[in-house]
Formats: sequence, structure tokens, C-alpha cells
Amino acid sequence: MFSWVKQRGWLRFSRVSWCMTVGAVVLCLVVWFLLAGNKNYEVEVQETERIVRGSLERVLTATGIIKPEEGAEVKTGTRVTGVIQTLHVKLGDTVVKGQPIAVMDNREQEAECRKLEAELGGLQADLALLDETYPLRIQEAVANLGKAEAEAEHAEVSYRRMERLTETKSAAKADLDRERKFRATTHQNQIMLDKTRQRLEAGYSLEKARLVQAVQKAAAELDAARVRLSYSTIVSPIDGVVSGITAQEGETVVAGLQVADLITVLDVSRLELRVYVDENDIGEVKIGDTVRFSVEAYPDRQFSGTVALIHPGPEIRNNIVYYRALVRLDPDSARALRPEMTAHCEMVVGKKLDVLLLPNAAFKWVGSRRILLGLDAAGKPRPCKVVTGMVGRKYTELFEGLKENDEVVTRVTLPEVLPEAWEAAE
Repeated sequence: MFSWVKQRGWLRFSRVSWCMTVGAVVLCLVVWFLLAGNKNYEVEVQETERIVRGSLERVLTATGIIKPEEGAEVKTGTRVTGVIQTLHVKLGDTVVKGQPIAVMDNREQEAECRKLEAELGGLQADLALLDETYPLRIQEAVANLGKAEAEAEHAEVSYRRMERLTETKSAAKADLDRERKFRATTHQNQIMLDKTRQRLEAGYSLEKARLVQAVQKAAAELDAARVRLSYSTIVSPIDGVVSGITAQEGETVVAGLQVADLITVLDVSRLELRVYVDENDIGEVKIGDTVRFSVEAYPDRQFSGTVALIHPGPEIRNNIVYYRALVRLDPDSARALRPEMTAHCEMVVGKKLDVLLLPNAAFKWVGSRRILLGLDAAGKPRPCKVVTGMVGRKYTELFEGLKENDEVVTRVTLPEVLPEAWEAAE
């Protein structure tokens, strides 16, 4: 009796379980059909825009840094080892080219200059004395030579006369010998005085040449010493602002193989913008392109310039290759900016006028496909095939596929399943 009751209970439980399983399957099928039947097949157009004519710019965005131009920042120093005696400027002072900005202890250089000035003065005095005395001695030698020539001529005349008298027995032979000896003596004296004159003239010429060279050498040494003395006075090499001071008044500076940098002067009107262009975009950039940029310090102000140079060498940052486009800045813009500022740049690498403008918002991605929706005669959206050109920030140049004043869809809610006509058009 008990086993029969137990068997009937098991059968009743099995029948209930089977009914619940069948009910669950039926419920799942109903839900699936309901969901499948609720799929959205409608295209909801929210915004459209007409194709118009206008100008189009191709703009590249990049990051730039404000830097001084080459030669706009000069570090000046001293070639003299010693103590800074006077410092005439402080950080931020405006200076002009040639203005003294610091003076080194120059007592040693001044003493050397005084010594060389004395040596030069002595040599110049010797040269002046030479010019004063030697011409007089030469004139005296010339006068003595003239006197000797006159005596020689007189002795020659007397000898000839005595020779004729001796031939006629009017004079003794001893008188003729005396006249002959006098003639020889005067002739010898004439030769000696002529050699003395020549020796004086040659000595004057050689001594003057030696003294002139000595004076020139001493003058050159004095000029070199004065140049070394000028090293003790440091002057500003350019017009600008003092942007750096590495030593103060009273400190000792040791000048070795290189000049010790003391003061840096920056010409704030000569700054440039270095735009770092990605290697994939550098091919579009050319000299003369307009660059618009802004800095965080002046969020409401926009600066501009043109590309003056594309640096041939690359610069690698974070394993990315960049090329630097240099933009010269006008003095007014440069004075408002500061070196090392970061700039957000827009480079206009292409510009076209009077072209058809197709809104970039009209292009939609559906999966891996990009579609463009226009409106047909009934105002219904339809996919369009177009031929485009230059791509700008908001618009794209349109060549073929649509006309001016045609409407395109810029904002739309696409269905989960595209219409079959669209699939065929694609």
C-alpha cells in the first residue's frame, strides 16, 4: 500500500516539472519574437545643412615653444682673471650696445700700459734726437767735403803752375815736390771726408730704420696692453635686458681656456616660435605658410607669423620624430611673449577660395564604413557617393556627387538595421 502511494506521488511530481519546463520555453520564444519585432528600421533626421560656396583652409595643429632668435641671447664675460670691482646692472635692467655693465680689477693691466708708454716715449725721444743731430753732422761733413774739394782744386792749380815754372827753370824742383805733396794731401783729405759723409748718411738711415721699427713695435705692444686693459671693462654686446647674472661684485673670477660667462643679455624683441611638426605632416608645410598660435598667458589674444625656415635636422621626443618649423615674430608680439612659453599652433598649409563646402559632420561611420546622407526629392535621407578634395576643420572640399544648395544630414539617429536600398547603394 505504501509503495503504491509513493509511486503515484513521484509520477505527479514528474508531470508538474515537465509542464514548468514547457512553459519556460514558450515564454522565451514569446520574448524573442517580441524583441525581434521591435527592431528600429526608421531613420530619424534631426539636423541638415546646405552645401554652399566659400573659402577653405587646411589647418595642422601642433605644439610650439617660444625661443630667442639666433644671436638674440648673448652671454658675455671676461678674459681677465681677478675680482669683480663694480657691477653696474642688476637682473631685469635694460641695457644698450656698448654700455659698461661690469668692471674687473685692472691695476696690473694699467701698470703694464704705463710701462709700455714710458718705453715708447723713450724710443720716440731717441728717434727725435737722431733726426735732430744726424742731419747736422751730415751737413757738417758735406761742408768739410766742399772745403776739401776747394783745397784740392787749388792744390791742383798750384801744382800745374809750379810744374810749368819748373820746366822754364823759373822755380826750383823742391818747390814742385812741395806742391805735389800738398796736392796729394788735399786729394786724400777729400776722399776721407767723402767717406765720412757716406758713413754718416748710411748710419743715419740704418739707425732711423731701427728706431722706427722699435717705435712701431712698442706702439703695437702698447695697443695690445690697452686691449687687455679693455677686457677688464665688460660692455653689453647688444641692446636688450639683463636676463642672467652668474657672479656678484667682489667675487673672484678665474678665466681659463674659455671665457667665464658673467652676464646674459636678451633682446626681447627678437623671439621666434619653434613649431614641432610630426614627421607625417611635415610634407605639407612650406616656407611662407601662415601660423596662428596662442599661449596660456594670453588666452584671449591670438598671435600670428609665417614659416621662415624648416630645420633640416629631426628632433626625437618620446620616440616620435618631429621637425622644427621656425616662425619669425614681429617685435610687438615678441615683447609680449617670454622664452620657453608653450604655444598651441595652427598651421595653414593650404587655402582655396570659392569652392563647394561639404560639412564634415555629414560623414557618419556605420561599423567600418563611412557614409554620407543627402535628401532626395521627397526629403527622405539617402546615401550619396561624392568626390572630395581638401579637408578642413569643419568642411571638406566637394568636387562631384552633390551641387550647391543641396542638403545633407549632419545629425541623425540611424536604425539598427540599415535599409536594403542603402546596402545596395553601398
